[in-house]
This record gives sequence, structure tokens and C-alpha cells, in this order.
Amino acid sequence: MAMIVAATTSQTLAQSQTYYRTTPTYTYSTATSTSTAPATIPLTRIESARQSADQFRMIARSAVPVVAQIASENAEFADQWADVASTNDGLAQRVRDANEKLASTQYDFNDVNAKLTHYGLTPTIGLLLQHKREQLDARQVQDSRTIFTSDELKRSRQQQLELEMVRYDGSDPVGQTAKLIAEAGYAANNAAPVNVVSQLQRLLDQRHQWLTSLNLSYQDSQNRLGELDSATTSSAKLTNDYRELIARHVIWIRSGEPISFRDAGKLSPGLSALFNSRRSEDIGFTLQRKWRADPVSGLGLFATVLSIMFFRLIGRSWLVGIGSRNHMKDSSAGSRKAAAGVLTTMMGFAIPGILYAVARWLGMGIVSESTLHASSGLYAAALVSLVVEVPRQLLRNNGYMQRHVAVELPKRQRAFQYLTLIGFGLVLASYIITISGLMDRGVWHDSLSRFGFVIVMLLVTWTAHLALRPTGGLVEPLIAKFGGSVIHRIRLVIYLVGIGFPLGMIVLSSLGYGSTANEFIERAIVTLVGGLVAATLWSGMKIGSARAWQMLTGSTPPPQQSDQYGVIEAPSDVGVLGEHSLELKHHLAFLCQCALVVGAIVCVGQLWIDVFPDVRMGNPVVWSVQDSVTRASFDASGQAVTETVLETTPITAFHLLMAAATLFVAFQLAKLLPAMFDALVLQRVSFDEGMEHLSLVLGRCLLFGIGCFIACKWIGVRWEAIQWLAVGLTIGLGFGLQDMVRNLFGGIIVLFEKPARLGDLISVGKITGRVASQKLRTTVLSDDDGREVIIPNKNFVSEEVVHWMGAGRLNVIPIEVAVTRDERPADLCRMLYELVIEQPDVLLTPAPQATLVCVGKRSQRIEVRAWIEDGQDATRFRDSLHQIVIKFLTEKNWLAGTQPTQPSIREVGGLEAGTRERSGRNSGSVFRSPGSGNRNRSA
Repeated sequence: MAMIVAATTSQTLAQSQTYYRTTPTYTYSTATSTSTAPATIPLTRIESARQSADQFRMIARSAVPVVAQIASENAEFADQWADVASTNDGLAQRVRDANEKLASTQYDFNDVNAKLTHYGLTPTIGLLLQHKREQLDARQVQDSRTIFTSDELKRSRQQQLELEMVRYDGSDPVGQTAKLIAEAGYAANNAAPVNVVSQLQRLLDQRHQWLTSLNLSYQDSQNRLGELDSATTSSAKLTNDYRELIARHVIWIRSGEPISFRDAGKLSPGLSALFNSRRSEDIGFTLQRKWRADPVSGLGLFATVLSIMFFRLIGRSWLVGIGSRNHMKDSSAGSRKAAAGVLTTMMGFAIPGILYAVARWLGMGIVSESTLHASSGLYAAALVSLVVEVPRQLLRNNGYMQRHVAVELPKRQRAFQYLTLIGFGLVLASYIITISGLMDRGVWHDSLSRFGFVIVMLLVTWTAHLALRPTGGLVEPLIAKFGGSVIHRIRLVIYLVGIGFPLGMIVLSSLGYGSTANEFIERAIVTLVGGLVAATLWSGMKIGSARAWQMLTGSTPPPQQSDQYGVIEAPSDVGVLGEHSLELKHHLAFLCQCALVVGAIVCVGQLWIDVFPDVRMGNPVVWSVQDSVTRASFDASGQAVTETVLETTPITAFHLLMAAATLFVAFQLAKLLPAMFDALVLQRVSFDEGMEHLSLVLGRCLLFGIGCFIACKWIGVRWEAIQWLAVGLTIGLGFGLQDMVRNLFGGIIVLFEKPARLGDLISVGKITGRVASQKLRTTVLSDDDGREVIIPNKNFVSEEVVHWMGAGRLNVIPIEVAVTRDERPADLCRMLYELVIEQPDVLLTPAPQATLVCVGKRSQRIEVRAWIEDGQDATRFRDSLHQIVIKFLTEKNWLAGTQPTQPSIREVGGLEAGTRERSGRNSGSVFRSPGSGNRNRSA
């Protein structure tokens, strides 16, 4: 039986900086041998670990079962350490290669960018850019051969967790040996042999060293995986930026030679190369590797395709059901139209979405040259299918155009069938043309690919002719209905542009500018599809906005009527009561439409600006801003290192324009805030005038402050640059505007503590009067002589305030009458105010009020309120005043047939309970005396 004599290490693991290079080595001797093997044999660290594992297995073959089990497990740990050490060596090499590749790509990127800045886009630099693009494609194929770091990191952490779960880890050799001896069945009176105990203790001690070394090795592996992931992520981002730089500048570089007769001789070998089975075998082999390396992404792609097809079938069923009156029969016409628009858009994006998902899966992860070509072809097919599917779904039977647009298209059914047939051919042709242009590094781009491109463009020209011809074209009824007279008159120009675009692309391709033609077509497709989708969803957006406005304001939807397809929305009789809310809604709708138009212009500009490089000269750089950015990286030892670098951000004329637009929008919203506050808040919550004024001031400051902050971000103004200026202005304003600040804080205290309400009789210092209005900075008191005294709010804090509770008690007399709709509410309120104020015992301060309460189909209700001193019979006075008002309206023939029940009389200490109860809930017309000091609400 072999016995372990000693276990030595080249240096202590705890003091080793490169722990994965230190391997425990062993010498052993047999019981029957008279000599001992050499103490240490110079071996490499991995070979030494393998030899140690063999030694442990040799012990396991001749030892008792309990010792054999521990020795076998130690052998597995030694082999595991050797595997991890080998993996770490490979990871170190991969990290070095990734860093070198990142540095090389960064150098190329900076070099090309510097040449473009210094020399501009010359033909020589254009050829260099095309060569660099081919290098990037080849580098992507090479990079895909690496294993995914996320899976390796997950596997490393799982193995490290399994090590922590080892029961006998050797941390306490003596105690764990005793437990093993007990589990082996050695009784207390039949003690285990001394050699067995000694072997177990030595094996457990050695296990502890191996487990410690393994944990350190796994930590090193995880650190290197983090470095590798960081390097590959940075390289991928830099490569994408590099591709965008190249794509932006090679648009107008000739990608091939002009067309000639010798190109026709390449058609036969080009077709033979297209159907070469070698490429199919390469794709099949790459797909097998992709599936083995990352089966989750393959299953995700399969699930995505099935989900899209399932939702497409459901959407088609609902779209046809809505058009044939099988679904949403009880809904309004607007709701059906909005739902049909959304379903049409979803169905139009279904097939292109499937092709895009497949193309993205083929072009990511493990790739080959063939899969990259197939991915590019599927991207082109997805783009072409998008421009075919969206109009095809619009023309479907019982679809959006037939059932939800009030235009009859005589050739709609034929156009749908034509798009179905021609669309399949265009999608297949776009895939083949793209593949043929990339085969054998673009050898067939000037022959097979170009001839196919010309044929497809001729087919597109014929399709544009059928759709846009001035007389008898498919879209002529749509232009006549929605385009207006101007667009309808210039439909010949639209026709010439429609057929001239594909013919122009043929000319560009024939002259050798194939890449330029592809860029034009790609942007034209995106623009056309975006316009079609926007036109389809526009009605739904308006309907959704109207419903959202009704929910926010709590307004009642208009009455509904029925048509041949179900329920339609009838126009509502807005009347005087809704004019204020309607005006606010129109202002907000105008701002939203302006924002949508600006957003559309920006999107179209960003899409087409790279096609016309000289356009960027119209957006000059005004100044540049430098920002300090902290970046984290890893050094050679795996330690995190942070560095601060300066990034320069150019501020162009476009940024200044966006800053001005932001300030304009903020100003408009702050201007509309009172109306929005009235429509959205005061309809639900009753505020007094002072709190309403405070809320409006704070809301305006907040809105304008947010607008200024966003505008400063646009123009590059940072807080670090203006903080000292802000401090200086704050100190200066603090000294110069001390009284204003005191008044503001005094107003806040007055509004929250409410020492006096509207209508209360108070004395502030030597001034006595009734509270007419409370604002953030001042309070207005009305005295007995009809004068209004403006008192700063700081006096409420610094001087004595006397509240004459008994002397200032008032009674409010409310009256409601129903009148006809023959006169304007403002004129009625004015005349009733003049009538009531002439009556004896009616106080001039607070002044009487006449308020429009609601408007019906045949009548409108007006509330009249007057104030009298406490001590009079309020009920008798109310009846007398009511008879006077009824008599006046009867003489004018303005009194309605049905009169409302009179409200109850309540004693109030101010105006709030009498005035704000209704004026806070209604947006009607209110007439007050000029000297009342209260806010005037007008219809």
C-alpha cells in the first residue's frame, strides 16, 4: 500500500501573486521499498498537477475504502485544477488578442477619421474606406469563432459554488478524520490503525491546499473573462461606429465600373456561382455550430417567428371581422377605425419582422462568410417586403381602405392581387441581387447583381405608373379627396417623381454608383413606409387624444348615433359652457401638432442628411463644450482602474434652434397653465383664490425652470460653468430685493396659515378693511369708502393683525334662475348685477356676483349672490330679491318655463364658502364689480 510521505509547494499560496502558477507537488514511497524517490522532479505546473492526480489514483487502488474515496476525490480536484490552469492560459492569450485587436481598430478608426478631416472625401480615400469595410466583415467572421464569455463565466461560477459545497474540505484535518473514521465503522473499542488515520489527515490537508488553489484559479478565470468581455464589447461598439463612419462617406464613391458589353459575358459564370452547393454546405455547417454554441438564441428565434405568425393570424381575423361587422359592432366609428389602423400596421410589419429576426440571428454570434451574405440578403428582403406589405394590407378586402376611408377605389381588388404577386417576386429578387453582389467578394456585383437590379427597377417603375398616373391611377381618388386642390393640380409632378426615382436609380447603377443607389432606395422605402403608417394611425391618435382629454377633464362624451356599421359619434353641442375648455384643447392640440411636425422633419432630416454631405455645412459648429468623463477599465493584474478623460461635444446651429424651441414650448405651457389648472384641477378640487394663485405661480416657475434646464443642456451650458455666476446673482438679488423676498415668504405663510379669508373684516396696523383678494406678494383690503389698499404680506408677520370676527360676520344670499338662450350669458350677468346692486341693504363690498352655472338645450341657469350684514332676516330678503329678479326677467321675456330649486342660505365668514364653491367647479361666465379685486372668469 502506497503511503504519502510529504507534500511540498514551491511557495506559500497565500503569499503568491500568481497563484495559478503554483502547483502542489508530491513524493511517495512504498512500504516494501528500501529507497525513496527524488524529492522534487522539475515539471511544468500542469504536468505536475496531472502527475499528482495519478499518484492519488495509485493510492486509491491499494488503500482501504475510506482512504481510497478521499484519494479519488483529490485526484479529481487535481485534474480540475489542471483544466482550469489550461483554460486560464488560453484566456490570457484571448485577452491579449482582444486588446491588440481593439487597439488596432482604434488606430485605424482615428487614422481614417483624421484623413477625412484633413483631406476630405477623395477617390483614393473612398477606395480605402471600401477596403476597410471588407476588412471589418472578415474580422467579424474571425471574431465569431470565440466562445461566448457569458456562458463561460456562468460555468466558472457554478463550479466554484460546487467547491464551496464540499463536505470534507480539509480545513480541520483532525476533526474531519475522526468523523470519517466513525463513518467507516471503526468502533471505539476497535480503534483504527495508525497508518489509516495518518493517511486521512495528510490527504485532507492536501485537499485543503487543492481547494484553496482551485478557488483562486476560478477567481482569476472570472477576472480574465471580465477583461475579455469588456474588450470585446468595446471592440463591437467601436466597430459599429467605424461601420457608420464608412457608410456615411462611401455613398458617393463609385463602387464599380460603368456598365459595358463585357458585363454580359459574366452572366453565365455568375449564375453558376449563385447555385454553387459549396455555399449551402458552408451555411449548414455554420448553423450547426451556432446551434451547439447557443441553442437558447435558436429557440428564441423559433418562438419569435411562431409568435409573430400567430398574432398575424389573430390580427387578420379581427381586421376582417371589424370590416364585415362581426367584431366591435357596438363601438363607435372612430373606435373601429382606430383599431383597424393598428391591426393593419401590425400585419404590415409581421412578415418583414420575421425576415429581420432571421437576418439578425444569422449575422450575430458564430458566423461565416456565407451566413453574413445570407443575413445581408434577408435584411434587403425585409426592407422590400415592408414597402409591399403595408400598402397590401391597406387594400385588403374588408380592410382599412374599403371600410374605414370614405373613398371608393375602383381598382382596389386588382391592386391587392397585383401587390401579392409582384411583392413575392420583389422580395425574392432583392435577396438574390444582394447575395449575388456579395459573392466571391463582390466579383459579380457589376454583372449579375446589376442586371437583376435594372430589371427590378423597371418593374418598380411600371408599378409606380399604375399607381400614380394622373388619370385612372390607383391613388388618384385619394389625392382628390385628401390632397386638396393644389396637390390634385400638381399630380402630374407627383407622377413624374414616382417614375423618375427608379429610373434615376438605374442610371446611377449603370454609371457604377450601385452603393449610392442602394442607399437612396433604403431611405426612400423608410420614408414611404413611415408616411403610410403615420397616415394610417393618424385617426386613431386623434381619437385616443380626445378620449384622454375627456378622462382628464371629466367632460361628458358627446351623444352617439347609429350608422350602417354600428355606432358613430355625433358632434356635440358645445355651447357657452364648453368654449373655455374647447379653446384650451385647441391650443394644446396645436402645440402637439407642431411637435409632431418638428419631430417628423428632424427624423426625415437625420435619415437623408448623410446622402447629401454638403447639407451638413448648413449646420455649422458654433462652439464646443468639454466634459470630464470617468471611465472604468482593468489593468494587467485584473484590478479595476478609473481614469478621467475630456470629451469634446460640438454645439451646432441645430442645438441653438432646439434650445429656442424648448424655451418657446415652456413659455407657451406656462402661459396656458391657468386654463389647464382650471380644466384639470378646479373641476375636481375647490381652492381658495390665494392657494390657486400660489399654485399657478409655482407651476409657472417650475415649467419655465424645466424648459431653461433642457435648453441649457442643448447649448452645452453646465452647472459647473455658471455656479459662481448664480451665487453672485443670488447674493446681489438678496441684498437688492430683500423686501420682495420678505413679501413672498409672508404670502406663503398667509396662504397656508389663513389668518383671514376673503370678505373678513381685519385691521393690519392702522388700516382696516375687508379682504378683497390674496396674492403671493400682496393682500388687497377694501375700506368703507370704496378704496382698495394694497398691503405687503410681510406686514402680516411684522405687525399686529386684528380680526373683527363679530363685526365682520356676513350673510350670503344665493338665488338661481333659469333663462332662455336668446341672450349672451355675459349680457345677462351684467344686467342682473346692475339690478341687484341697486337694491337697498345689499353690500357694495363684497360686491354682488352673477355666475353662469350650466347650459342646457333650451335654457341656461344663472346664479346670483349678494351679501348683507348679519342680523337681518336672510330668508325674507332672499324671497324679496328673488321676486324682483323674476319680475325683471319676465318683463324682458327671458324667463324659462321651468325654474330650479333655490339653494339654502348659510352664514359665511368670507367669500370662500359662497363664491369658490361654484366658481371652482365651473368654467362659466362670472361678472363682478370692477373694484371687487377677484379674478374675472369669462366664457
